[in-house]
Amino acid sequence: MRKIVIGIATFLLAALYALCSLLPQRQCIVCISRQSDSAPIDFRLIKDYCESRDPAWEVIILPKQLRNPTTYLLEMIRQVYYIATSRAVVLDSYCIVVSLLHDRIRVPVIQIWHSLGNMKRFGYTAFGTDEGHSEATARLMHMHEGYDAIATSSLSFADEFAAAFNAEPAKLFEAPLPRVDLLLDEQHRARQREAILAAHPQLRGRETIVYCPTFRKQPAANEAEAAAALINAVDFDRFNFVYKPHPVSKQVIDDPRVITIPSGQFDALFVADVIISDYSTVIYEAGLLDIPVYLYAYDWATYREKRGLTIDFENDVPALFTDDPDAIIKAIEDEEFDADAYRVFENTNVTLPKNASCTKTICEAIISVATSYKNNS
Repeated sequence: MRKIVIGIATFLLAALYALCSLLPQRQCIVCISRQSDSAPIDFRLIKDYCESRDPAWEVIILPKQLRNPTTYLLEMIRQVYYIATSRAVVLDSYCIVVSLLHDRIRVPVIQIWHSLGNMKRFGYTAFGTDEGHSEATARLMHMHEGYDAIATSSLSFADEFAAAFNAEPAKLFEAPLPRVDLLLDEQHRARQREAILAAHPQLRGRETIVYCPTFRKQPAANEAEAAAALINAVDFDRFNFVYKPHPVSKQVIDDPRVITIPSGQFDALFVADVIISDYSTVIYEAGLLDIPVYLYAYDWATYREKRGLTIDFENDVPALFTDDPDAIIKAIEDEEFDADAYRVFENTNVTLPKNASCTKTICEAIISVATSYKNNS
């Protein structure tokens, strides 16, 4: 039955795409995301750069989370129209329309993925894990098929990244995400920090610990208990405690001592003096910000079984890795963190371009692929 439904959906999308392909094609790049309902910062930076360069390229951003399959159909129709009338498609996540129309799309599709660095198995390398997709469904949906180029923050893990997309390593090109530029921009960082302090003046006067755990498809049984234990270990006379939830996480920390700053207007990382995470690629963003990192692995025994990993957290990451909240807070208080070792680890996962910004590097790569694509008209 599922195969029939997908077959019908593919036929209808293909018919709509063929019809829309009769319309004029513009010098436009369409960016599609399922990460949020607002334009991701990486896409906003791409838009700003491409529309200000000479010659300029128009950029259309289509962000929409898949919450309701019925209402999402309207979004898929909109996606088909812009895919058919643009000269390139850029994704930061899995796109149903692109996968189902993988062999019909006449313009290049560039995947820039939304995470920095190499850490977890995903896509085709996560089959058989609790956090991964069903292999049968993924292959039926042609998941991640149809990509002409794939950006990666470092070619040091090209083989693992290519395997996740079931793609040839030759399709990969080295270009960290545009938002890396903001992390490296001291003036931007200062402005963001001051904006957060203006919105949350109670953060002034003490160092701020930012807790940003990864998203868990199946929350750990001890999630709430672990968060409470970590918070109770904090000396609130000395530290603030900010919770930065993952954009799609449903975890809520209801404690009057904790300030929650969700993704959106502010990025809590810019107010952090210390970061506590776990198995999140936010640890690479922290490295770019030169902020000490501590890893709270309260569910390590079960998480490593549920989610395949591509690095050895206990040995590869030069940061305290423990399920003991008291040990983490003590290490923070004693400033136990090897910044030099962490910088080496960071550079392995994020290779900064030498002669251009990350935004320019990735945009010019996208435009180069678009202008040289053999089927462009």
